Amino acid sequence: MSLDHITLAATSAILLIAVYTDIRYGKIFNAVTVPFAALGIVLNVVDKGLYGVWFSIQGIGLGLALFFFSSLFGRILGAGDCKLFAALGALQGPVFLVWAILYSLLAGGVLAILFALFKGRLLSSLKRLWQAIYMRFILKMPMEIDDSPEQVRMPYALAILVGAAIVIYQVILIGVVL
Repeated sequence: MSLDHITLAATSAILLIAVYTDIRYGKIFNAVTVPFAALGIVLNVVDKGLYGVWFSIQGIGLGLALFFFSSLFGRILGAGDCKLFAALGALQGPVFLVWAILYSLLAGGVLAILFALFKGRLLSSLKRLWQAIYMRFILKMPMEIDDSPEQVRMPYALAILVGAAIVIYQVILIGVVL
């Protein structure tokens, strides 16, 4: 088994564990993200030498920067989601992570619509979205994800899994070079 296969297995494992804990407990625990981030650093050092540390730290930094960017708009993503992105960045690097974030945002939008539709709350969710956008951008008031009712909250690790899976599919099966 090559180092690329081990990294891919670790990436798959963290995504599946995060989806489980996000669905089951509504959280992505540090006990999940921190060990995988450390593993990413180790695997990249073994593969790339000292550059592997920089490669992983760039990915971690991008994931954590996403948290601060999200906070500017009133905590759109939870801290666990951003730490999951950071751990993915440690494992796969910053370029992979940029694409995973973009695809996760798209997947999150589609999944949120499907989730609200399934729960019978699409219209009320769209109304709350409009109110949140109005409050944030017109009235300059923060919008908090914690304010959303529990029955309409979506475990965002699902969207992150879909986004990362699309990037993995493109790299492995199609042969897109990142």
